[in-house]
Amino acid sequence: MERTVAVKQQELHEDEIALGGADVVHAFDWPKERVGERQFLTALLETDSRAFVANVTTEFQILRLGSRFFPVTINESNYADSWVCSPYNATITYPLDELQQIGSSIIRGSVAGLIHAVAPLLKAARINRVVGVNNGLLSTNLYPTWDGVGLERLTSMLQQRWPRHAIVFRSLNALTNGPLLMRLKEAGYLLLPGRQVYLCLDLHAAHQKQNSEIDRNLLTKKTGYRVVRDAELTSDDVPRIRELYDQLYLQKYSLHNPQFTEDLIRLWQRTGLMKLIGLRNSNGILDGIVGCLGMGETMTTPLIGYDLALPRKLGLYRMLTALVFQEARETGRILNLSAGAAQFKRHRGGEAQIEYSAVYIAHLPVFQRAVWASLGGLLRHVGVRILQTYEL
Repeated sequence: MERTVAVKQQELHEDEIALGGADVVHAFDWPKERVGERQFLTALLETDSRAFVANVTTEFQILRLGSRFFPVTINESNYADSWVCSPYNATITYPLDELQQIGSSIIRGSVAGLIHAVAPLLKAARINRVVGVNNGLLSTNLYPTWDGVGLERLTSMLQQRWPRHAIVFRSLNALTNGPLLMRLKEAGYLLLPGRQVYLCLDLHAAHQKQNSEIDRNLLTKKTGYRVVRDAELTSDDVPRIRELYDQLYLQKYSLHNPQFTEDLIRLWQRTGLMKLIGLRNSNGILDGIVGCLGMGETMTTPLIGYDLALPRKLGLYRMLTALVFQEARETGRILNLSAGAAQFKRHRGGEAQIEYSAVYIAHLPVFQRAVWASLGGLLRHVGVRILQTYEL
């Protein structure tokens, strides 16, 4: 009988909701192993967002659901902001960059014309007036273990607090967020497809693949590189870490990706929330870096970069990939390889999944609801086909 009461009390605690600023963070009795999370959330609340991600202007609040904490971003317009905080950028600006990967000029032109036609409607509907739940300003936001219990009350609280804003959960896929996706849909959220990501569930099978073996062998060859972790990466390495990330994610891919600052990298180091692993050459210079973030049953790599000026035959990206798979195997987590480099990821066991944003709009005016619903239909019927056909 006592055990039953204890379980019920725990369940009641896990369904408890609080929303606010530092008061929400400090009122919780944090266990020692989560002190880094507390420090990180406090820093988000106390610091201008641009000091951490240069191309994002947002306001942070913190949502607590039981013992789970979600950073919440509140936005009004800022259409030039990174797509991680701007639905307009995610559906208009960033896709225009991605179109360069489509070989057919006819397809490129047709899709670009459609995007430009939709853009004014999205601005008229104030598409960037959103509250982003669990938005850590990363390309892939991981979720704690949660099947959606308390979602309806949580949605009601957010709707009352921000009655003119859409409520958005990003970075959801059927493989790692299946029960939550179902719960969101049942609660009236629209599911909008956004990217095609690659997940590796069977790390043992991935380990046996020929390409994975080649990647690992590069680490054992006399390349002159030394793998460095944790304390071997100091504050002095931070400018180089940012430079390597910028080369790959901003200069090679798109300036609309999140522009991480040195302050954010130092915060990740200080709190221990992201495990940084680097490749240091014989001269002591970092030529490759990857940041591994784990939460619940999943791991991903929001930060990765290498020196693009060096010869490709060195295999820097291959070696970094081998280190990522090693980390996932050691922690026993599913590996979310995020989007891009489709063929490379498939050859290492990556399974394609459509990633969704769940959007709640039932409380918004008719015109805004109509635009959001139309956008959802367009993304489901046209966007998904483009993502799957061209592996964007």
